[in-house]
Amino acid sequence: MAELIVALDFNNASDAYKLAEKIQGVVPWVKVGLELFIAEGPQIVQKFKAMGFKVFLDLKLYDIPNTVKGASESAYKAGADLLTIHLSGGKRMCEEAVSVSRRHNEDMKIFGVSVLTSFDEGELIGYTGKLSDLVEMLAKGASEWGVHGIVCSGHEVEKIKKIAPKLLCLTPGIRLNDNTTSDDQRRIMTPRKAVLAGSDFLVVGRPITKAEDPRSTAIAINTELTETMRELNK
Repeated sequence: MAELIVALDFNNASDAYKLAEKIQGVVPWVKVGLELFIAEGPQIVQKFKAMGFKVFLDLKLYDIPNTVKGASESAYKAGADLLTIHLSGGKRMCEEAVSVSRRHNEDMKIFGVSVLTSFDEGELIGYTGKLSDLVEMLAKGASEWGVHGIVCSGHEVEKIKKIAPKLLCLTPGIRLNDNTTSDDQRRIMTPRKAVLAGSDFLVVGRPITKAEDPRSTAIAINTELTETMRELNK
């Protein structure tokens, strides 16, 4: 069953808590990104855990292997259930993060960021090939290095599942219709299409957080996910 993650992309705890309270009991996961984490610190993770949420700590770590290992340990102690690192950090860096997860019975999963969904073709400095080819190469590496999953556009999920069937796919850039082009996400996809492609986790931010009724919007998306999974399982 694909799971919904709501991105709490706020710069203060007060606004984040208010939104979290509206979706409490409806959404299993919340995402804490750099903006909120830097503003509020590790205690923000602990607060959401106390509210009953699983926490996706989206820090996209990229540093020397030992530093990423230490940061991963700190993320686990803060209560993160899922932590992101940049796959472009390479084999040794990724394996150090995975080693922390294994030491704690994989209670915190490590997901690798492939290519940010804000990038369009030709925008990645130093790379002239297709973004999908780069994502596939990074996915193969992630699978070999023991990373649990990969963060990727919904457009890349099907190929990734063929290359690395056990690799979980987390898809940001989810929008409620195909015609949304008013923000910084380029490679977007609807919830239904993402699930049909094979996404395991769907990250939804503004379509829920900016909605007049965030709770009803979240319920509607969950319903769409359930109906799509039933369609797949027929």
